[in-house]
Amino acid sequence: MKMKKILAALLAGAMMLSMAACGGKDEETNIGASSENTEASAEAKTIDGNTLDAQQYFNGYLFSEPTTMDSVKGNDTYSGGLLNNVMEPLTRLTEKDGQNVREGAAAESWESNEDGTVWTFHLRANKWSDGKDVTANDYVYGITRTMTPEVASPNSYFLPCVKNANAVLAGEMDPSELGVKAIDDKTLEFTLESPTPYFLSLTDTRAMLPQRQDIVEQYGETYGAEASNLVYNGPFKMDTWTHQSEIVLTKNDQYWDADSVNLTTVTYKIMNDENAIFNSFLNGSLDSCGTGTPEWMNKFESMENVDHVSYVSPSVRFHFFNTKDELFQNENIRKAFTLAINREDVAKTIYFNTMYPAYSWVPDGVSTGELGNYRDQAEEPLKAMAESEDPKELLLKGMEELGLGSDPSTLSVTFTLGDTNQWIKNYGEYYQQVFKNVLGVNITLDFNEWGTFQSKTYAGEYQMGYMVWGIDYNDPYAMLSLMVSNSGNIPTFWENEKYDELIAQSSVEMDEAKRVELYKEAENLLFNEGCALCPIVNESANTYRYSYMKNMATMPFTTTGLKYVYTSGR
Repeated sequence: MKMKKILAALLAGAMMLSMAACGGKDEETNIGASSENTEASAEAKTIDGNTLDAQQYFNGYLFSEPTTMDSVKGNDTYSGGLLNNVMEPLTRLTEKDGQNVREGAAAESWESNEDGTVWTFHLRANKWSDGKDVTANDYVYGITRTMTPEVASPNSYFLPCVKNANAVLAGEMDPSELGVKAIDDKTLEFTLESPTPYFLSLTDTRAMLPQRQDIVEQYGETYGAEASNLVYNGPFKMDTWTHQSEIVLTKNDQYWDADSVNLTTVTYKIMNDENAIFNSFLNGSLDSCGTGTPEWMNKFESMENVDHVSYVSPSVRFHFFNTKDELFQNENIRKAFTLAINREDVAKTIYFNTMYPAYSWVPDGVSTGELGNYRDQAEEPLKAMAESEDPKELLLKGMEELGLGSDPSTLSVTFTLGDTNQWIKNYGEYYQQVFKNVLGVNITLDFNEWGTFQSKTYAGEYQMGYMVWGIDYNDPYAMLSLMVSNSGNIPTFWENEKYDELIAQSSVEMDEAKRVELYKEAENLLFNEGCALCPIVNESANTYRYSYMKNMATMPFTTTGLKYVYTSGR
């Protein structure tokens, strides 16, 4: 009870809006937009009976700026949302009648051979923002660069299904041997290792985005670091990037479907102070914001001209452990820190019941296909572990195995966090109490800006960290494949040969029921024999936006970004 009272005081009025590692699809929660371009104008027209405002702009925010806009090297949510707006993937998921529907984007059509091992995409005419034609070779270059070992792309895990991908990534074959080629300027062909049930779901990910070889080579290591160091083939282009302040997008008039784009300017304010964000929304300088703080939710609910959009977001907030660390190399110690957490209390006290306790790695709402939601088919592994294991006993067992005695107070663990705002400080202090009270372990908090956090964790210079991962496409494989050996996505450095085999089998198993069984076995093994990950909660989105904002995305996995957004009655 005492802990709850202390925590309530710590967290009153504070709520984490975004702190993610991957390119999630929640543009409204993790990526807003912001601009006050009073000179922007649009022709008077109507959509769905709404008359468009003469000035079309969208005001919002980013909780942190991207580490890079190089689609090959970046994998954070912030760049992911931006890339949805400035780059054109082969396909996009759009919303129709409450469902996600895959539509052509850069590709106007596609087909496969009879066994699904060769896919051909026919590209429509499109131009880069500098006026040059977009070609199939641009897609080949971007995809090949993703799989080139010297580049060390964190997104290479998307494409093991492509023929020779693993051999290329291992340096055993030349990147030119990768199973992707341009038949001509407008025809792109993929050859797969075997039939792949989720292949089309990969075609809107950053692993398949095009890049201009001449631009990449011109800027070298600085490619993607500035607005001027890129060219764009999507609905918008990056106009300015004032680091740690704002990013401004403008409509890309060279875009093939520019007539469908209504916003002329989008500005992303870099803001990580919740009160500043929420007050900016109240005074109208932001058009949308996300929150789970009851005080602010009540204020926004009382506003007559504000709409509330809420849905379960297929993403996980989690801790992760450095399995190369002297302490966390021990499986029992990792399990102790995982089971020491009361997830129901976390959901209630930290997130005010706006998020849901997580006892598994694959979040709710992820489908396997015709059989539906994976979580309806698979039990959550951590629930069984929590019922049968005592965290303090696991800790003591691990200490004995490592020759560290039997006094947990002699242990000091550094908890590395990727922000410096008040919410994350309160979050860290909460877990200081949890691990002290449940395990008797002393916790040192290490706060960092996001870029520094990534550098530290991926270099293995940490013990325990905290991240958010939004699933990249709608299949359990998207989450489970993150943990195969040497994937490089989440720097736990955990490796398990059996796990790798199960994931490899699932990637080519076309029978959905059999594939689900492989997923279940792999997920159970991930915790019962690894526990390098510690899921805490599954996210939900609570977004508030002014009623004049129209055609905003409301569903997970939607990848249209701000393409169809407009304002009416601002």
